Amino acid sequence: MSRTKAINEKCKDCIYDPLAGGTWREQVELCRSEKSCALWPYRPITMATVAANRSGKTADGLNLDALVAGLEDEDEDVPAEA
Repeated sequence: MSRTKAINEKCKDCIYDPLAGGTWREQVELCRSEKSCALWPYRPITMATVAANRSGKTADGLNLDALVAGLEDEDEDVPAEA
């Protein structure tokens, strides 16, 4: 399992509530455990937030370097299409 996948699974396990609104990524992105969670700066975020950051808009508390680094190996476990 890749590091990114492990972080994604831990965050999803910690905060995701299927009965609450939004996708698991949306819920994880809204996590407020900044001071109590070592993984908080590396938590998965939505592609909308990625796009907003790339267009020069900023979102409080996001570590863009960690975000981009995490996206690079996200598809690591997905087999290539033939």
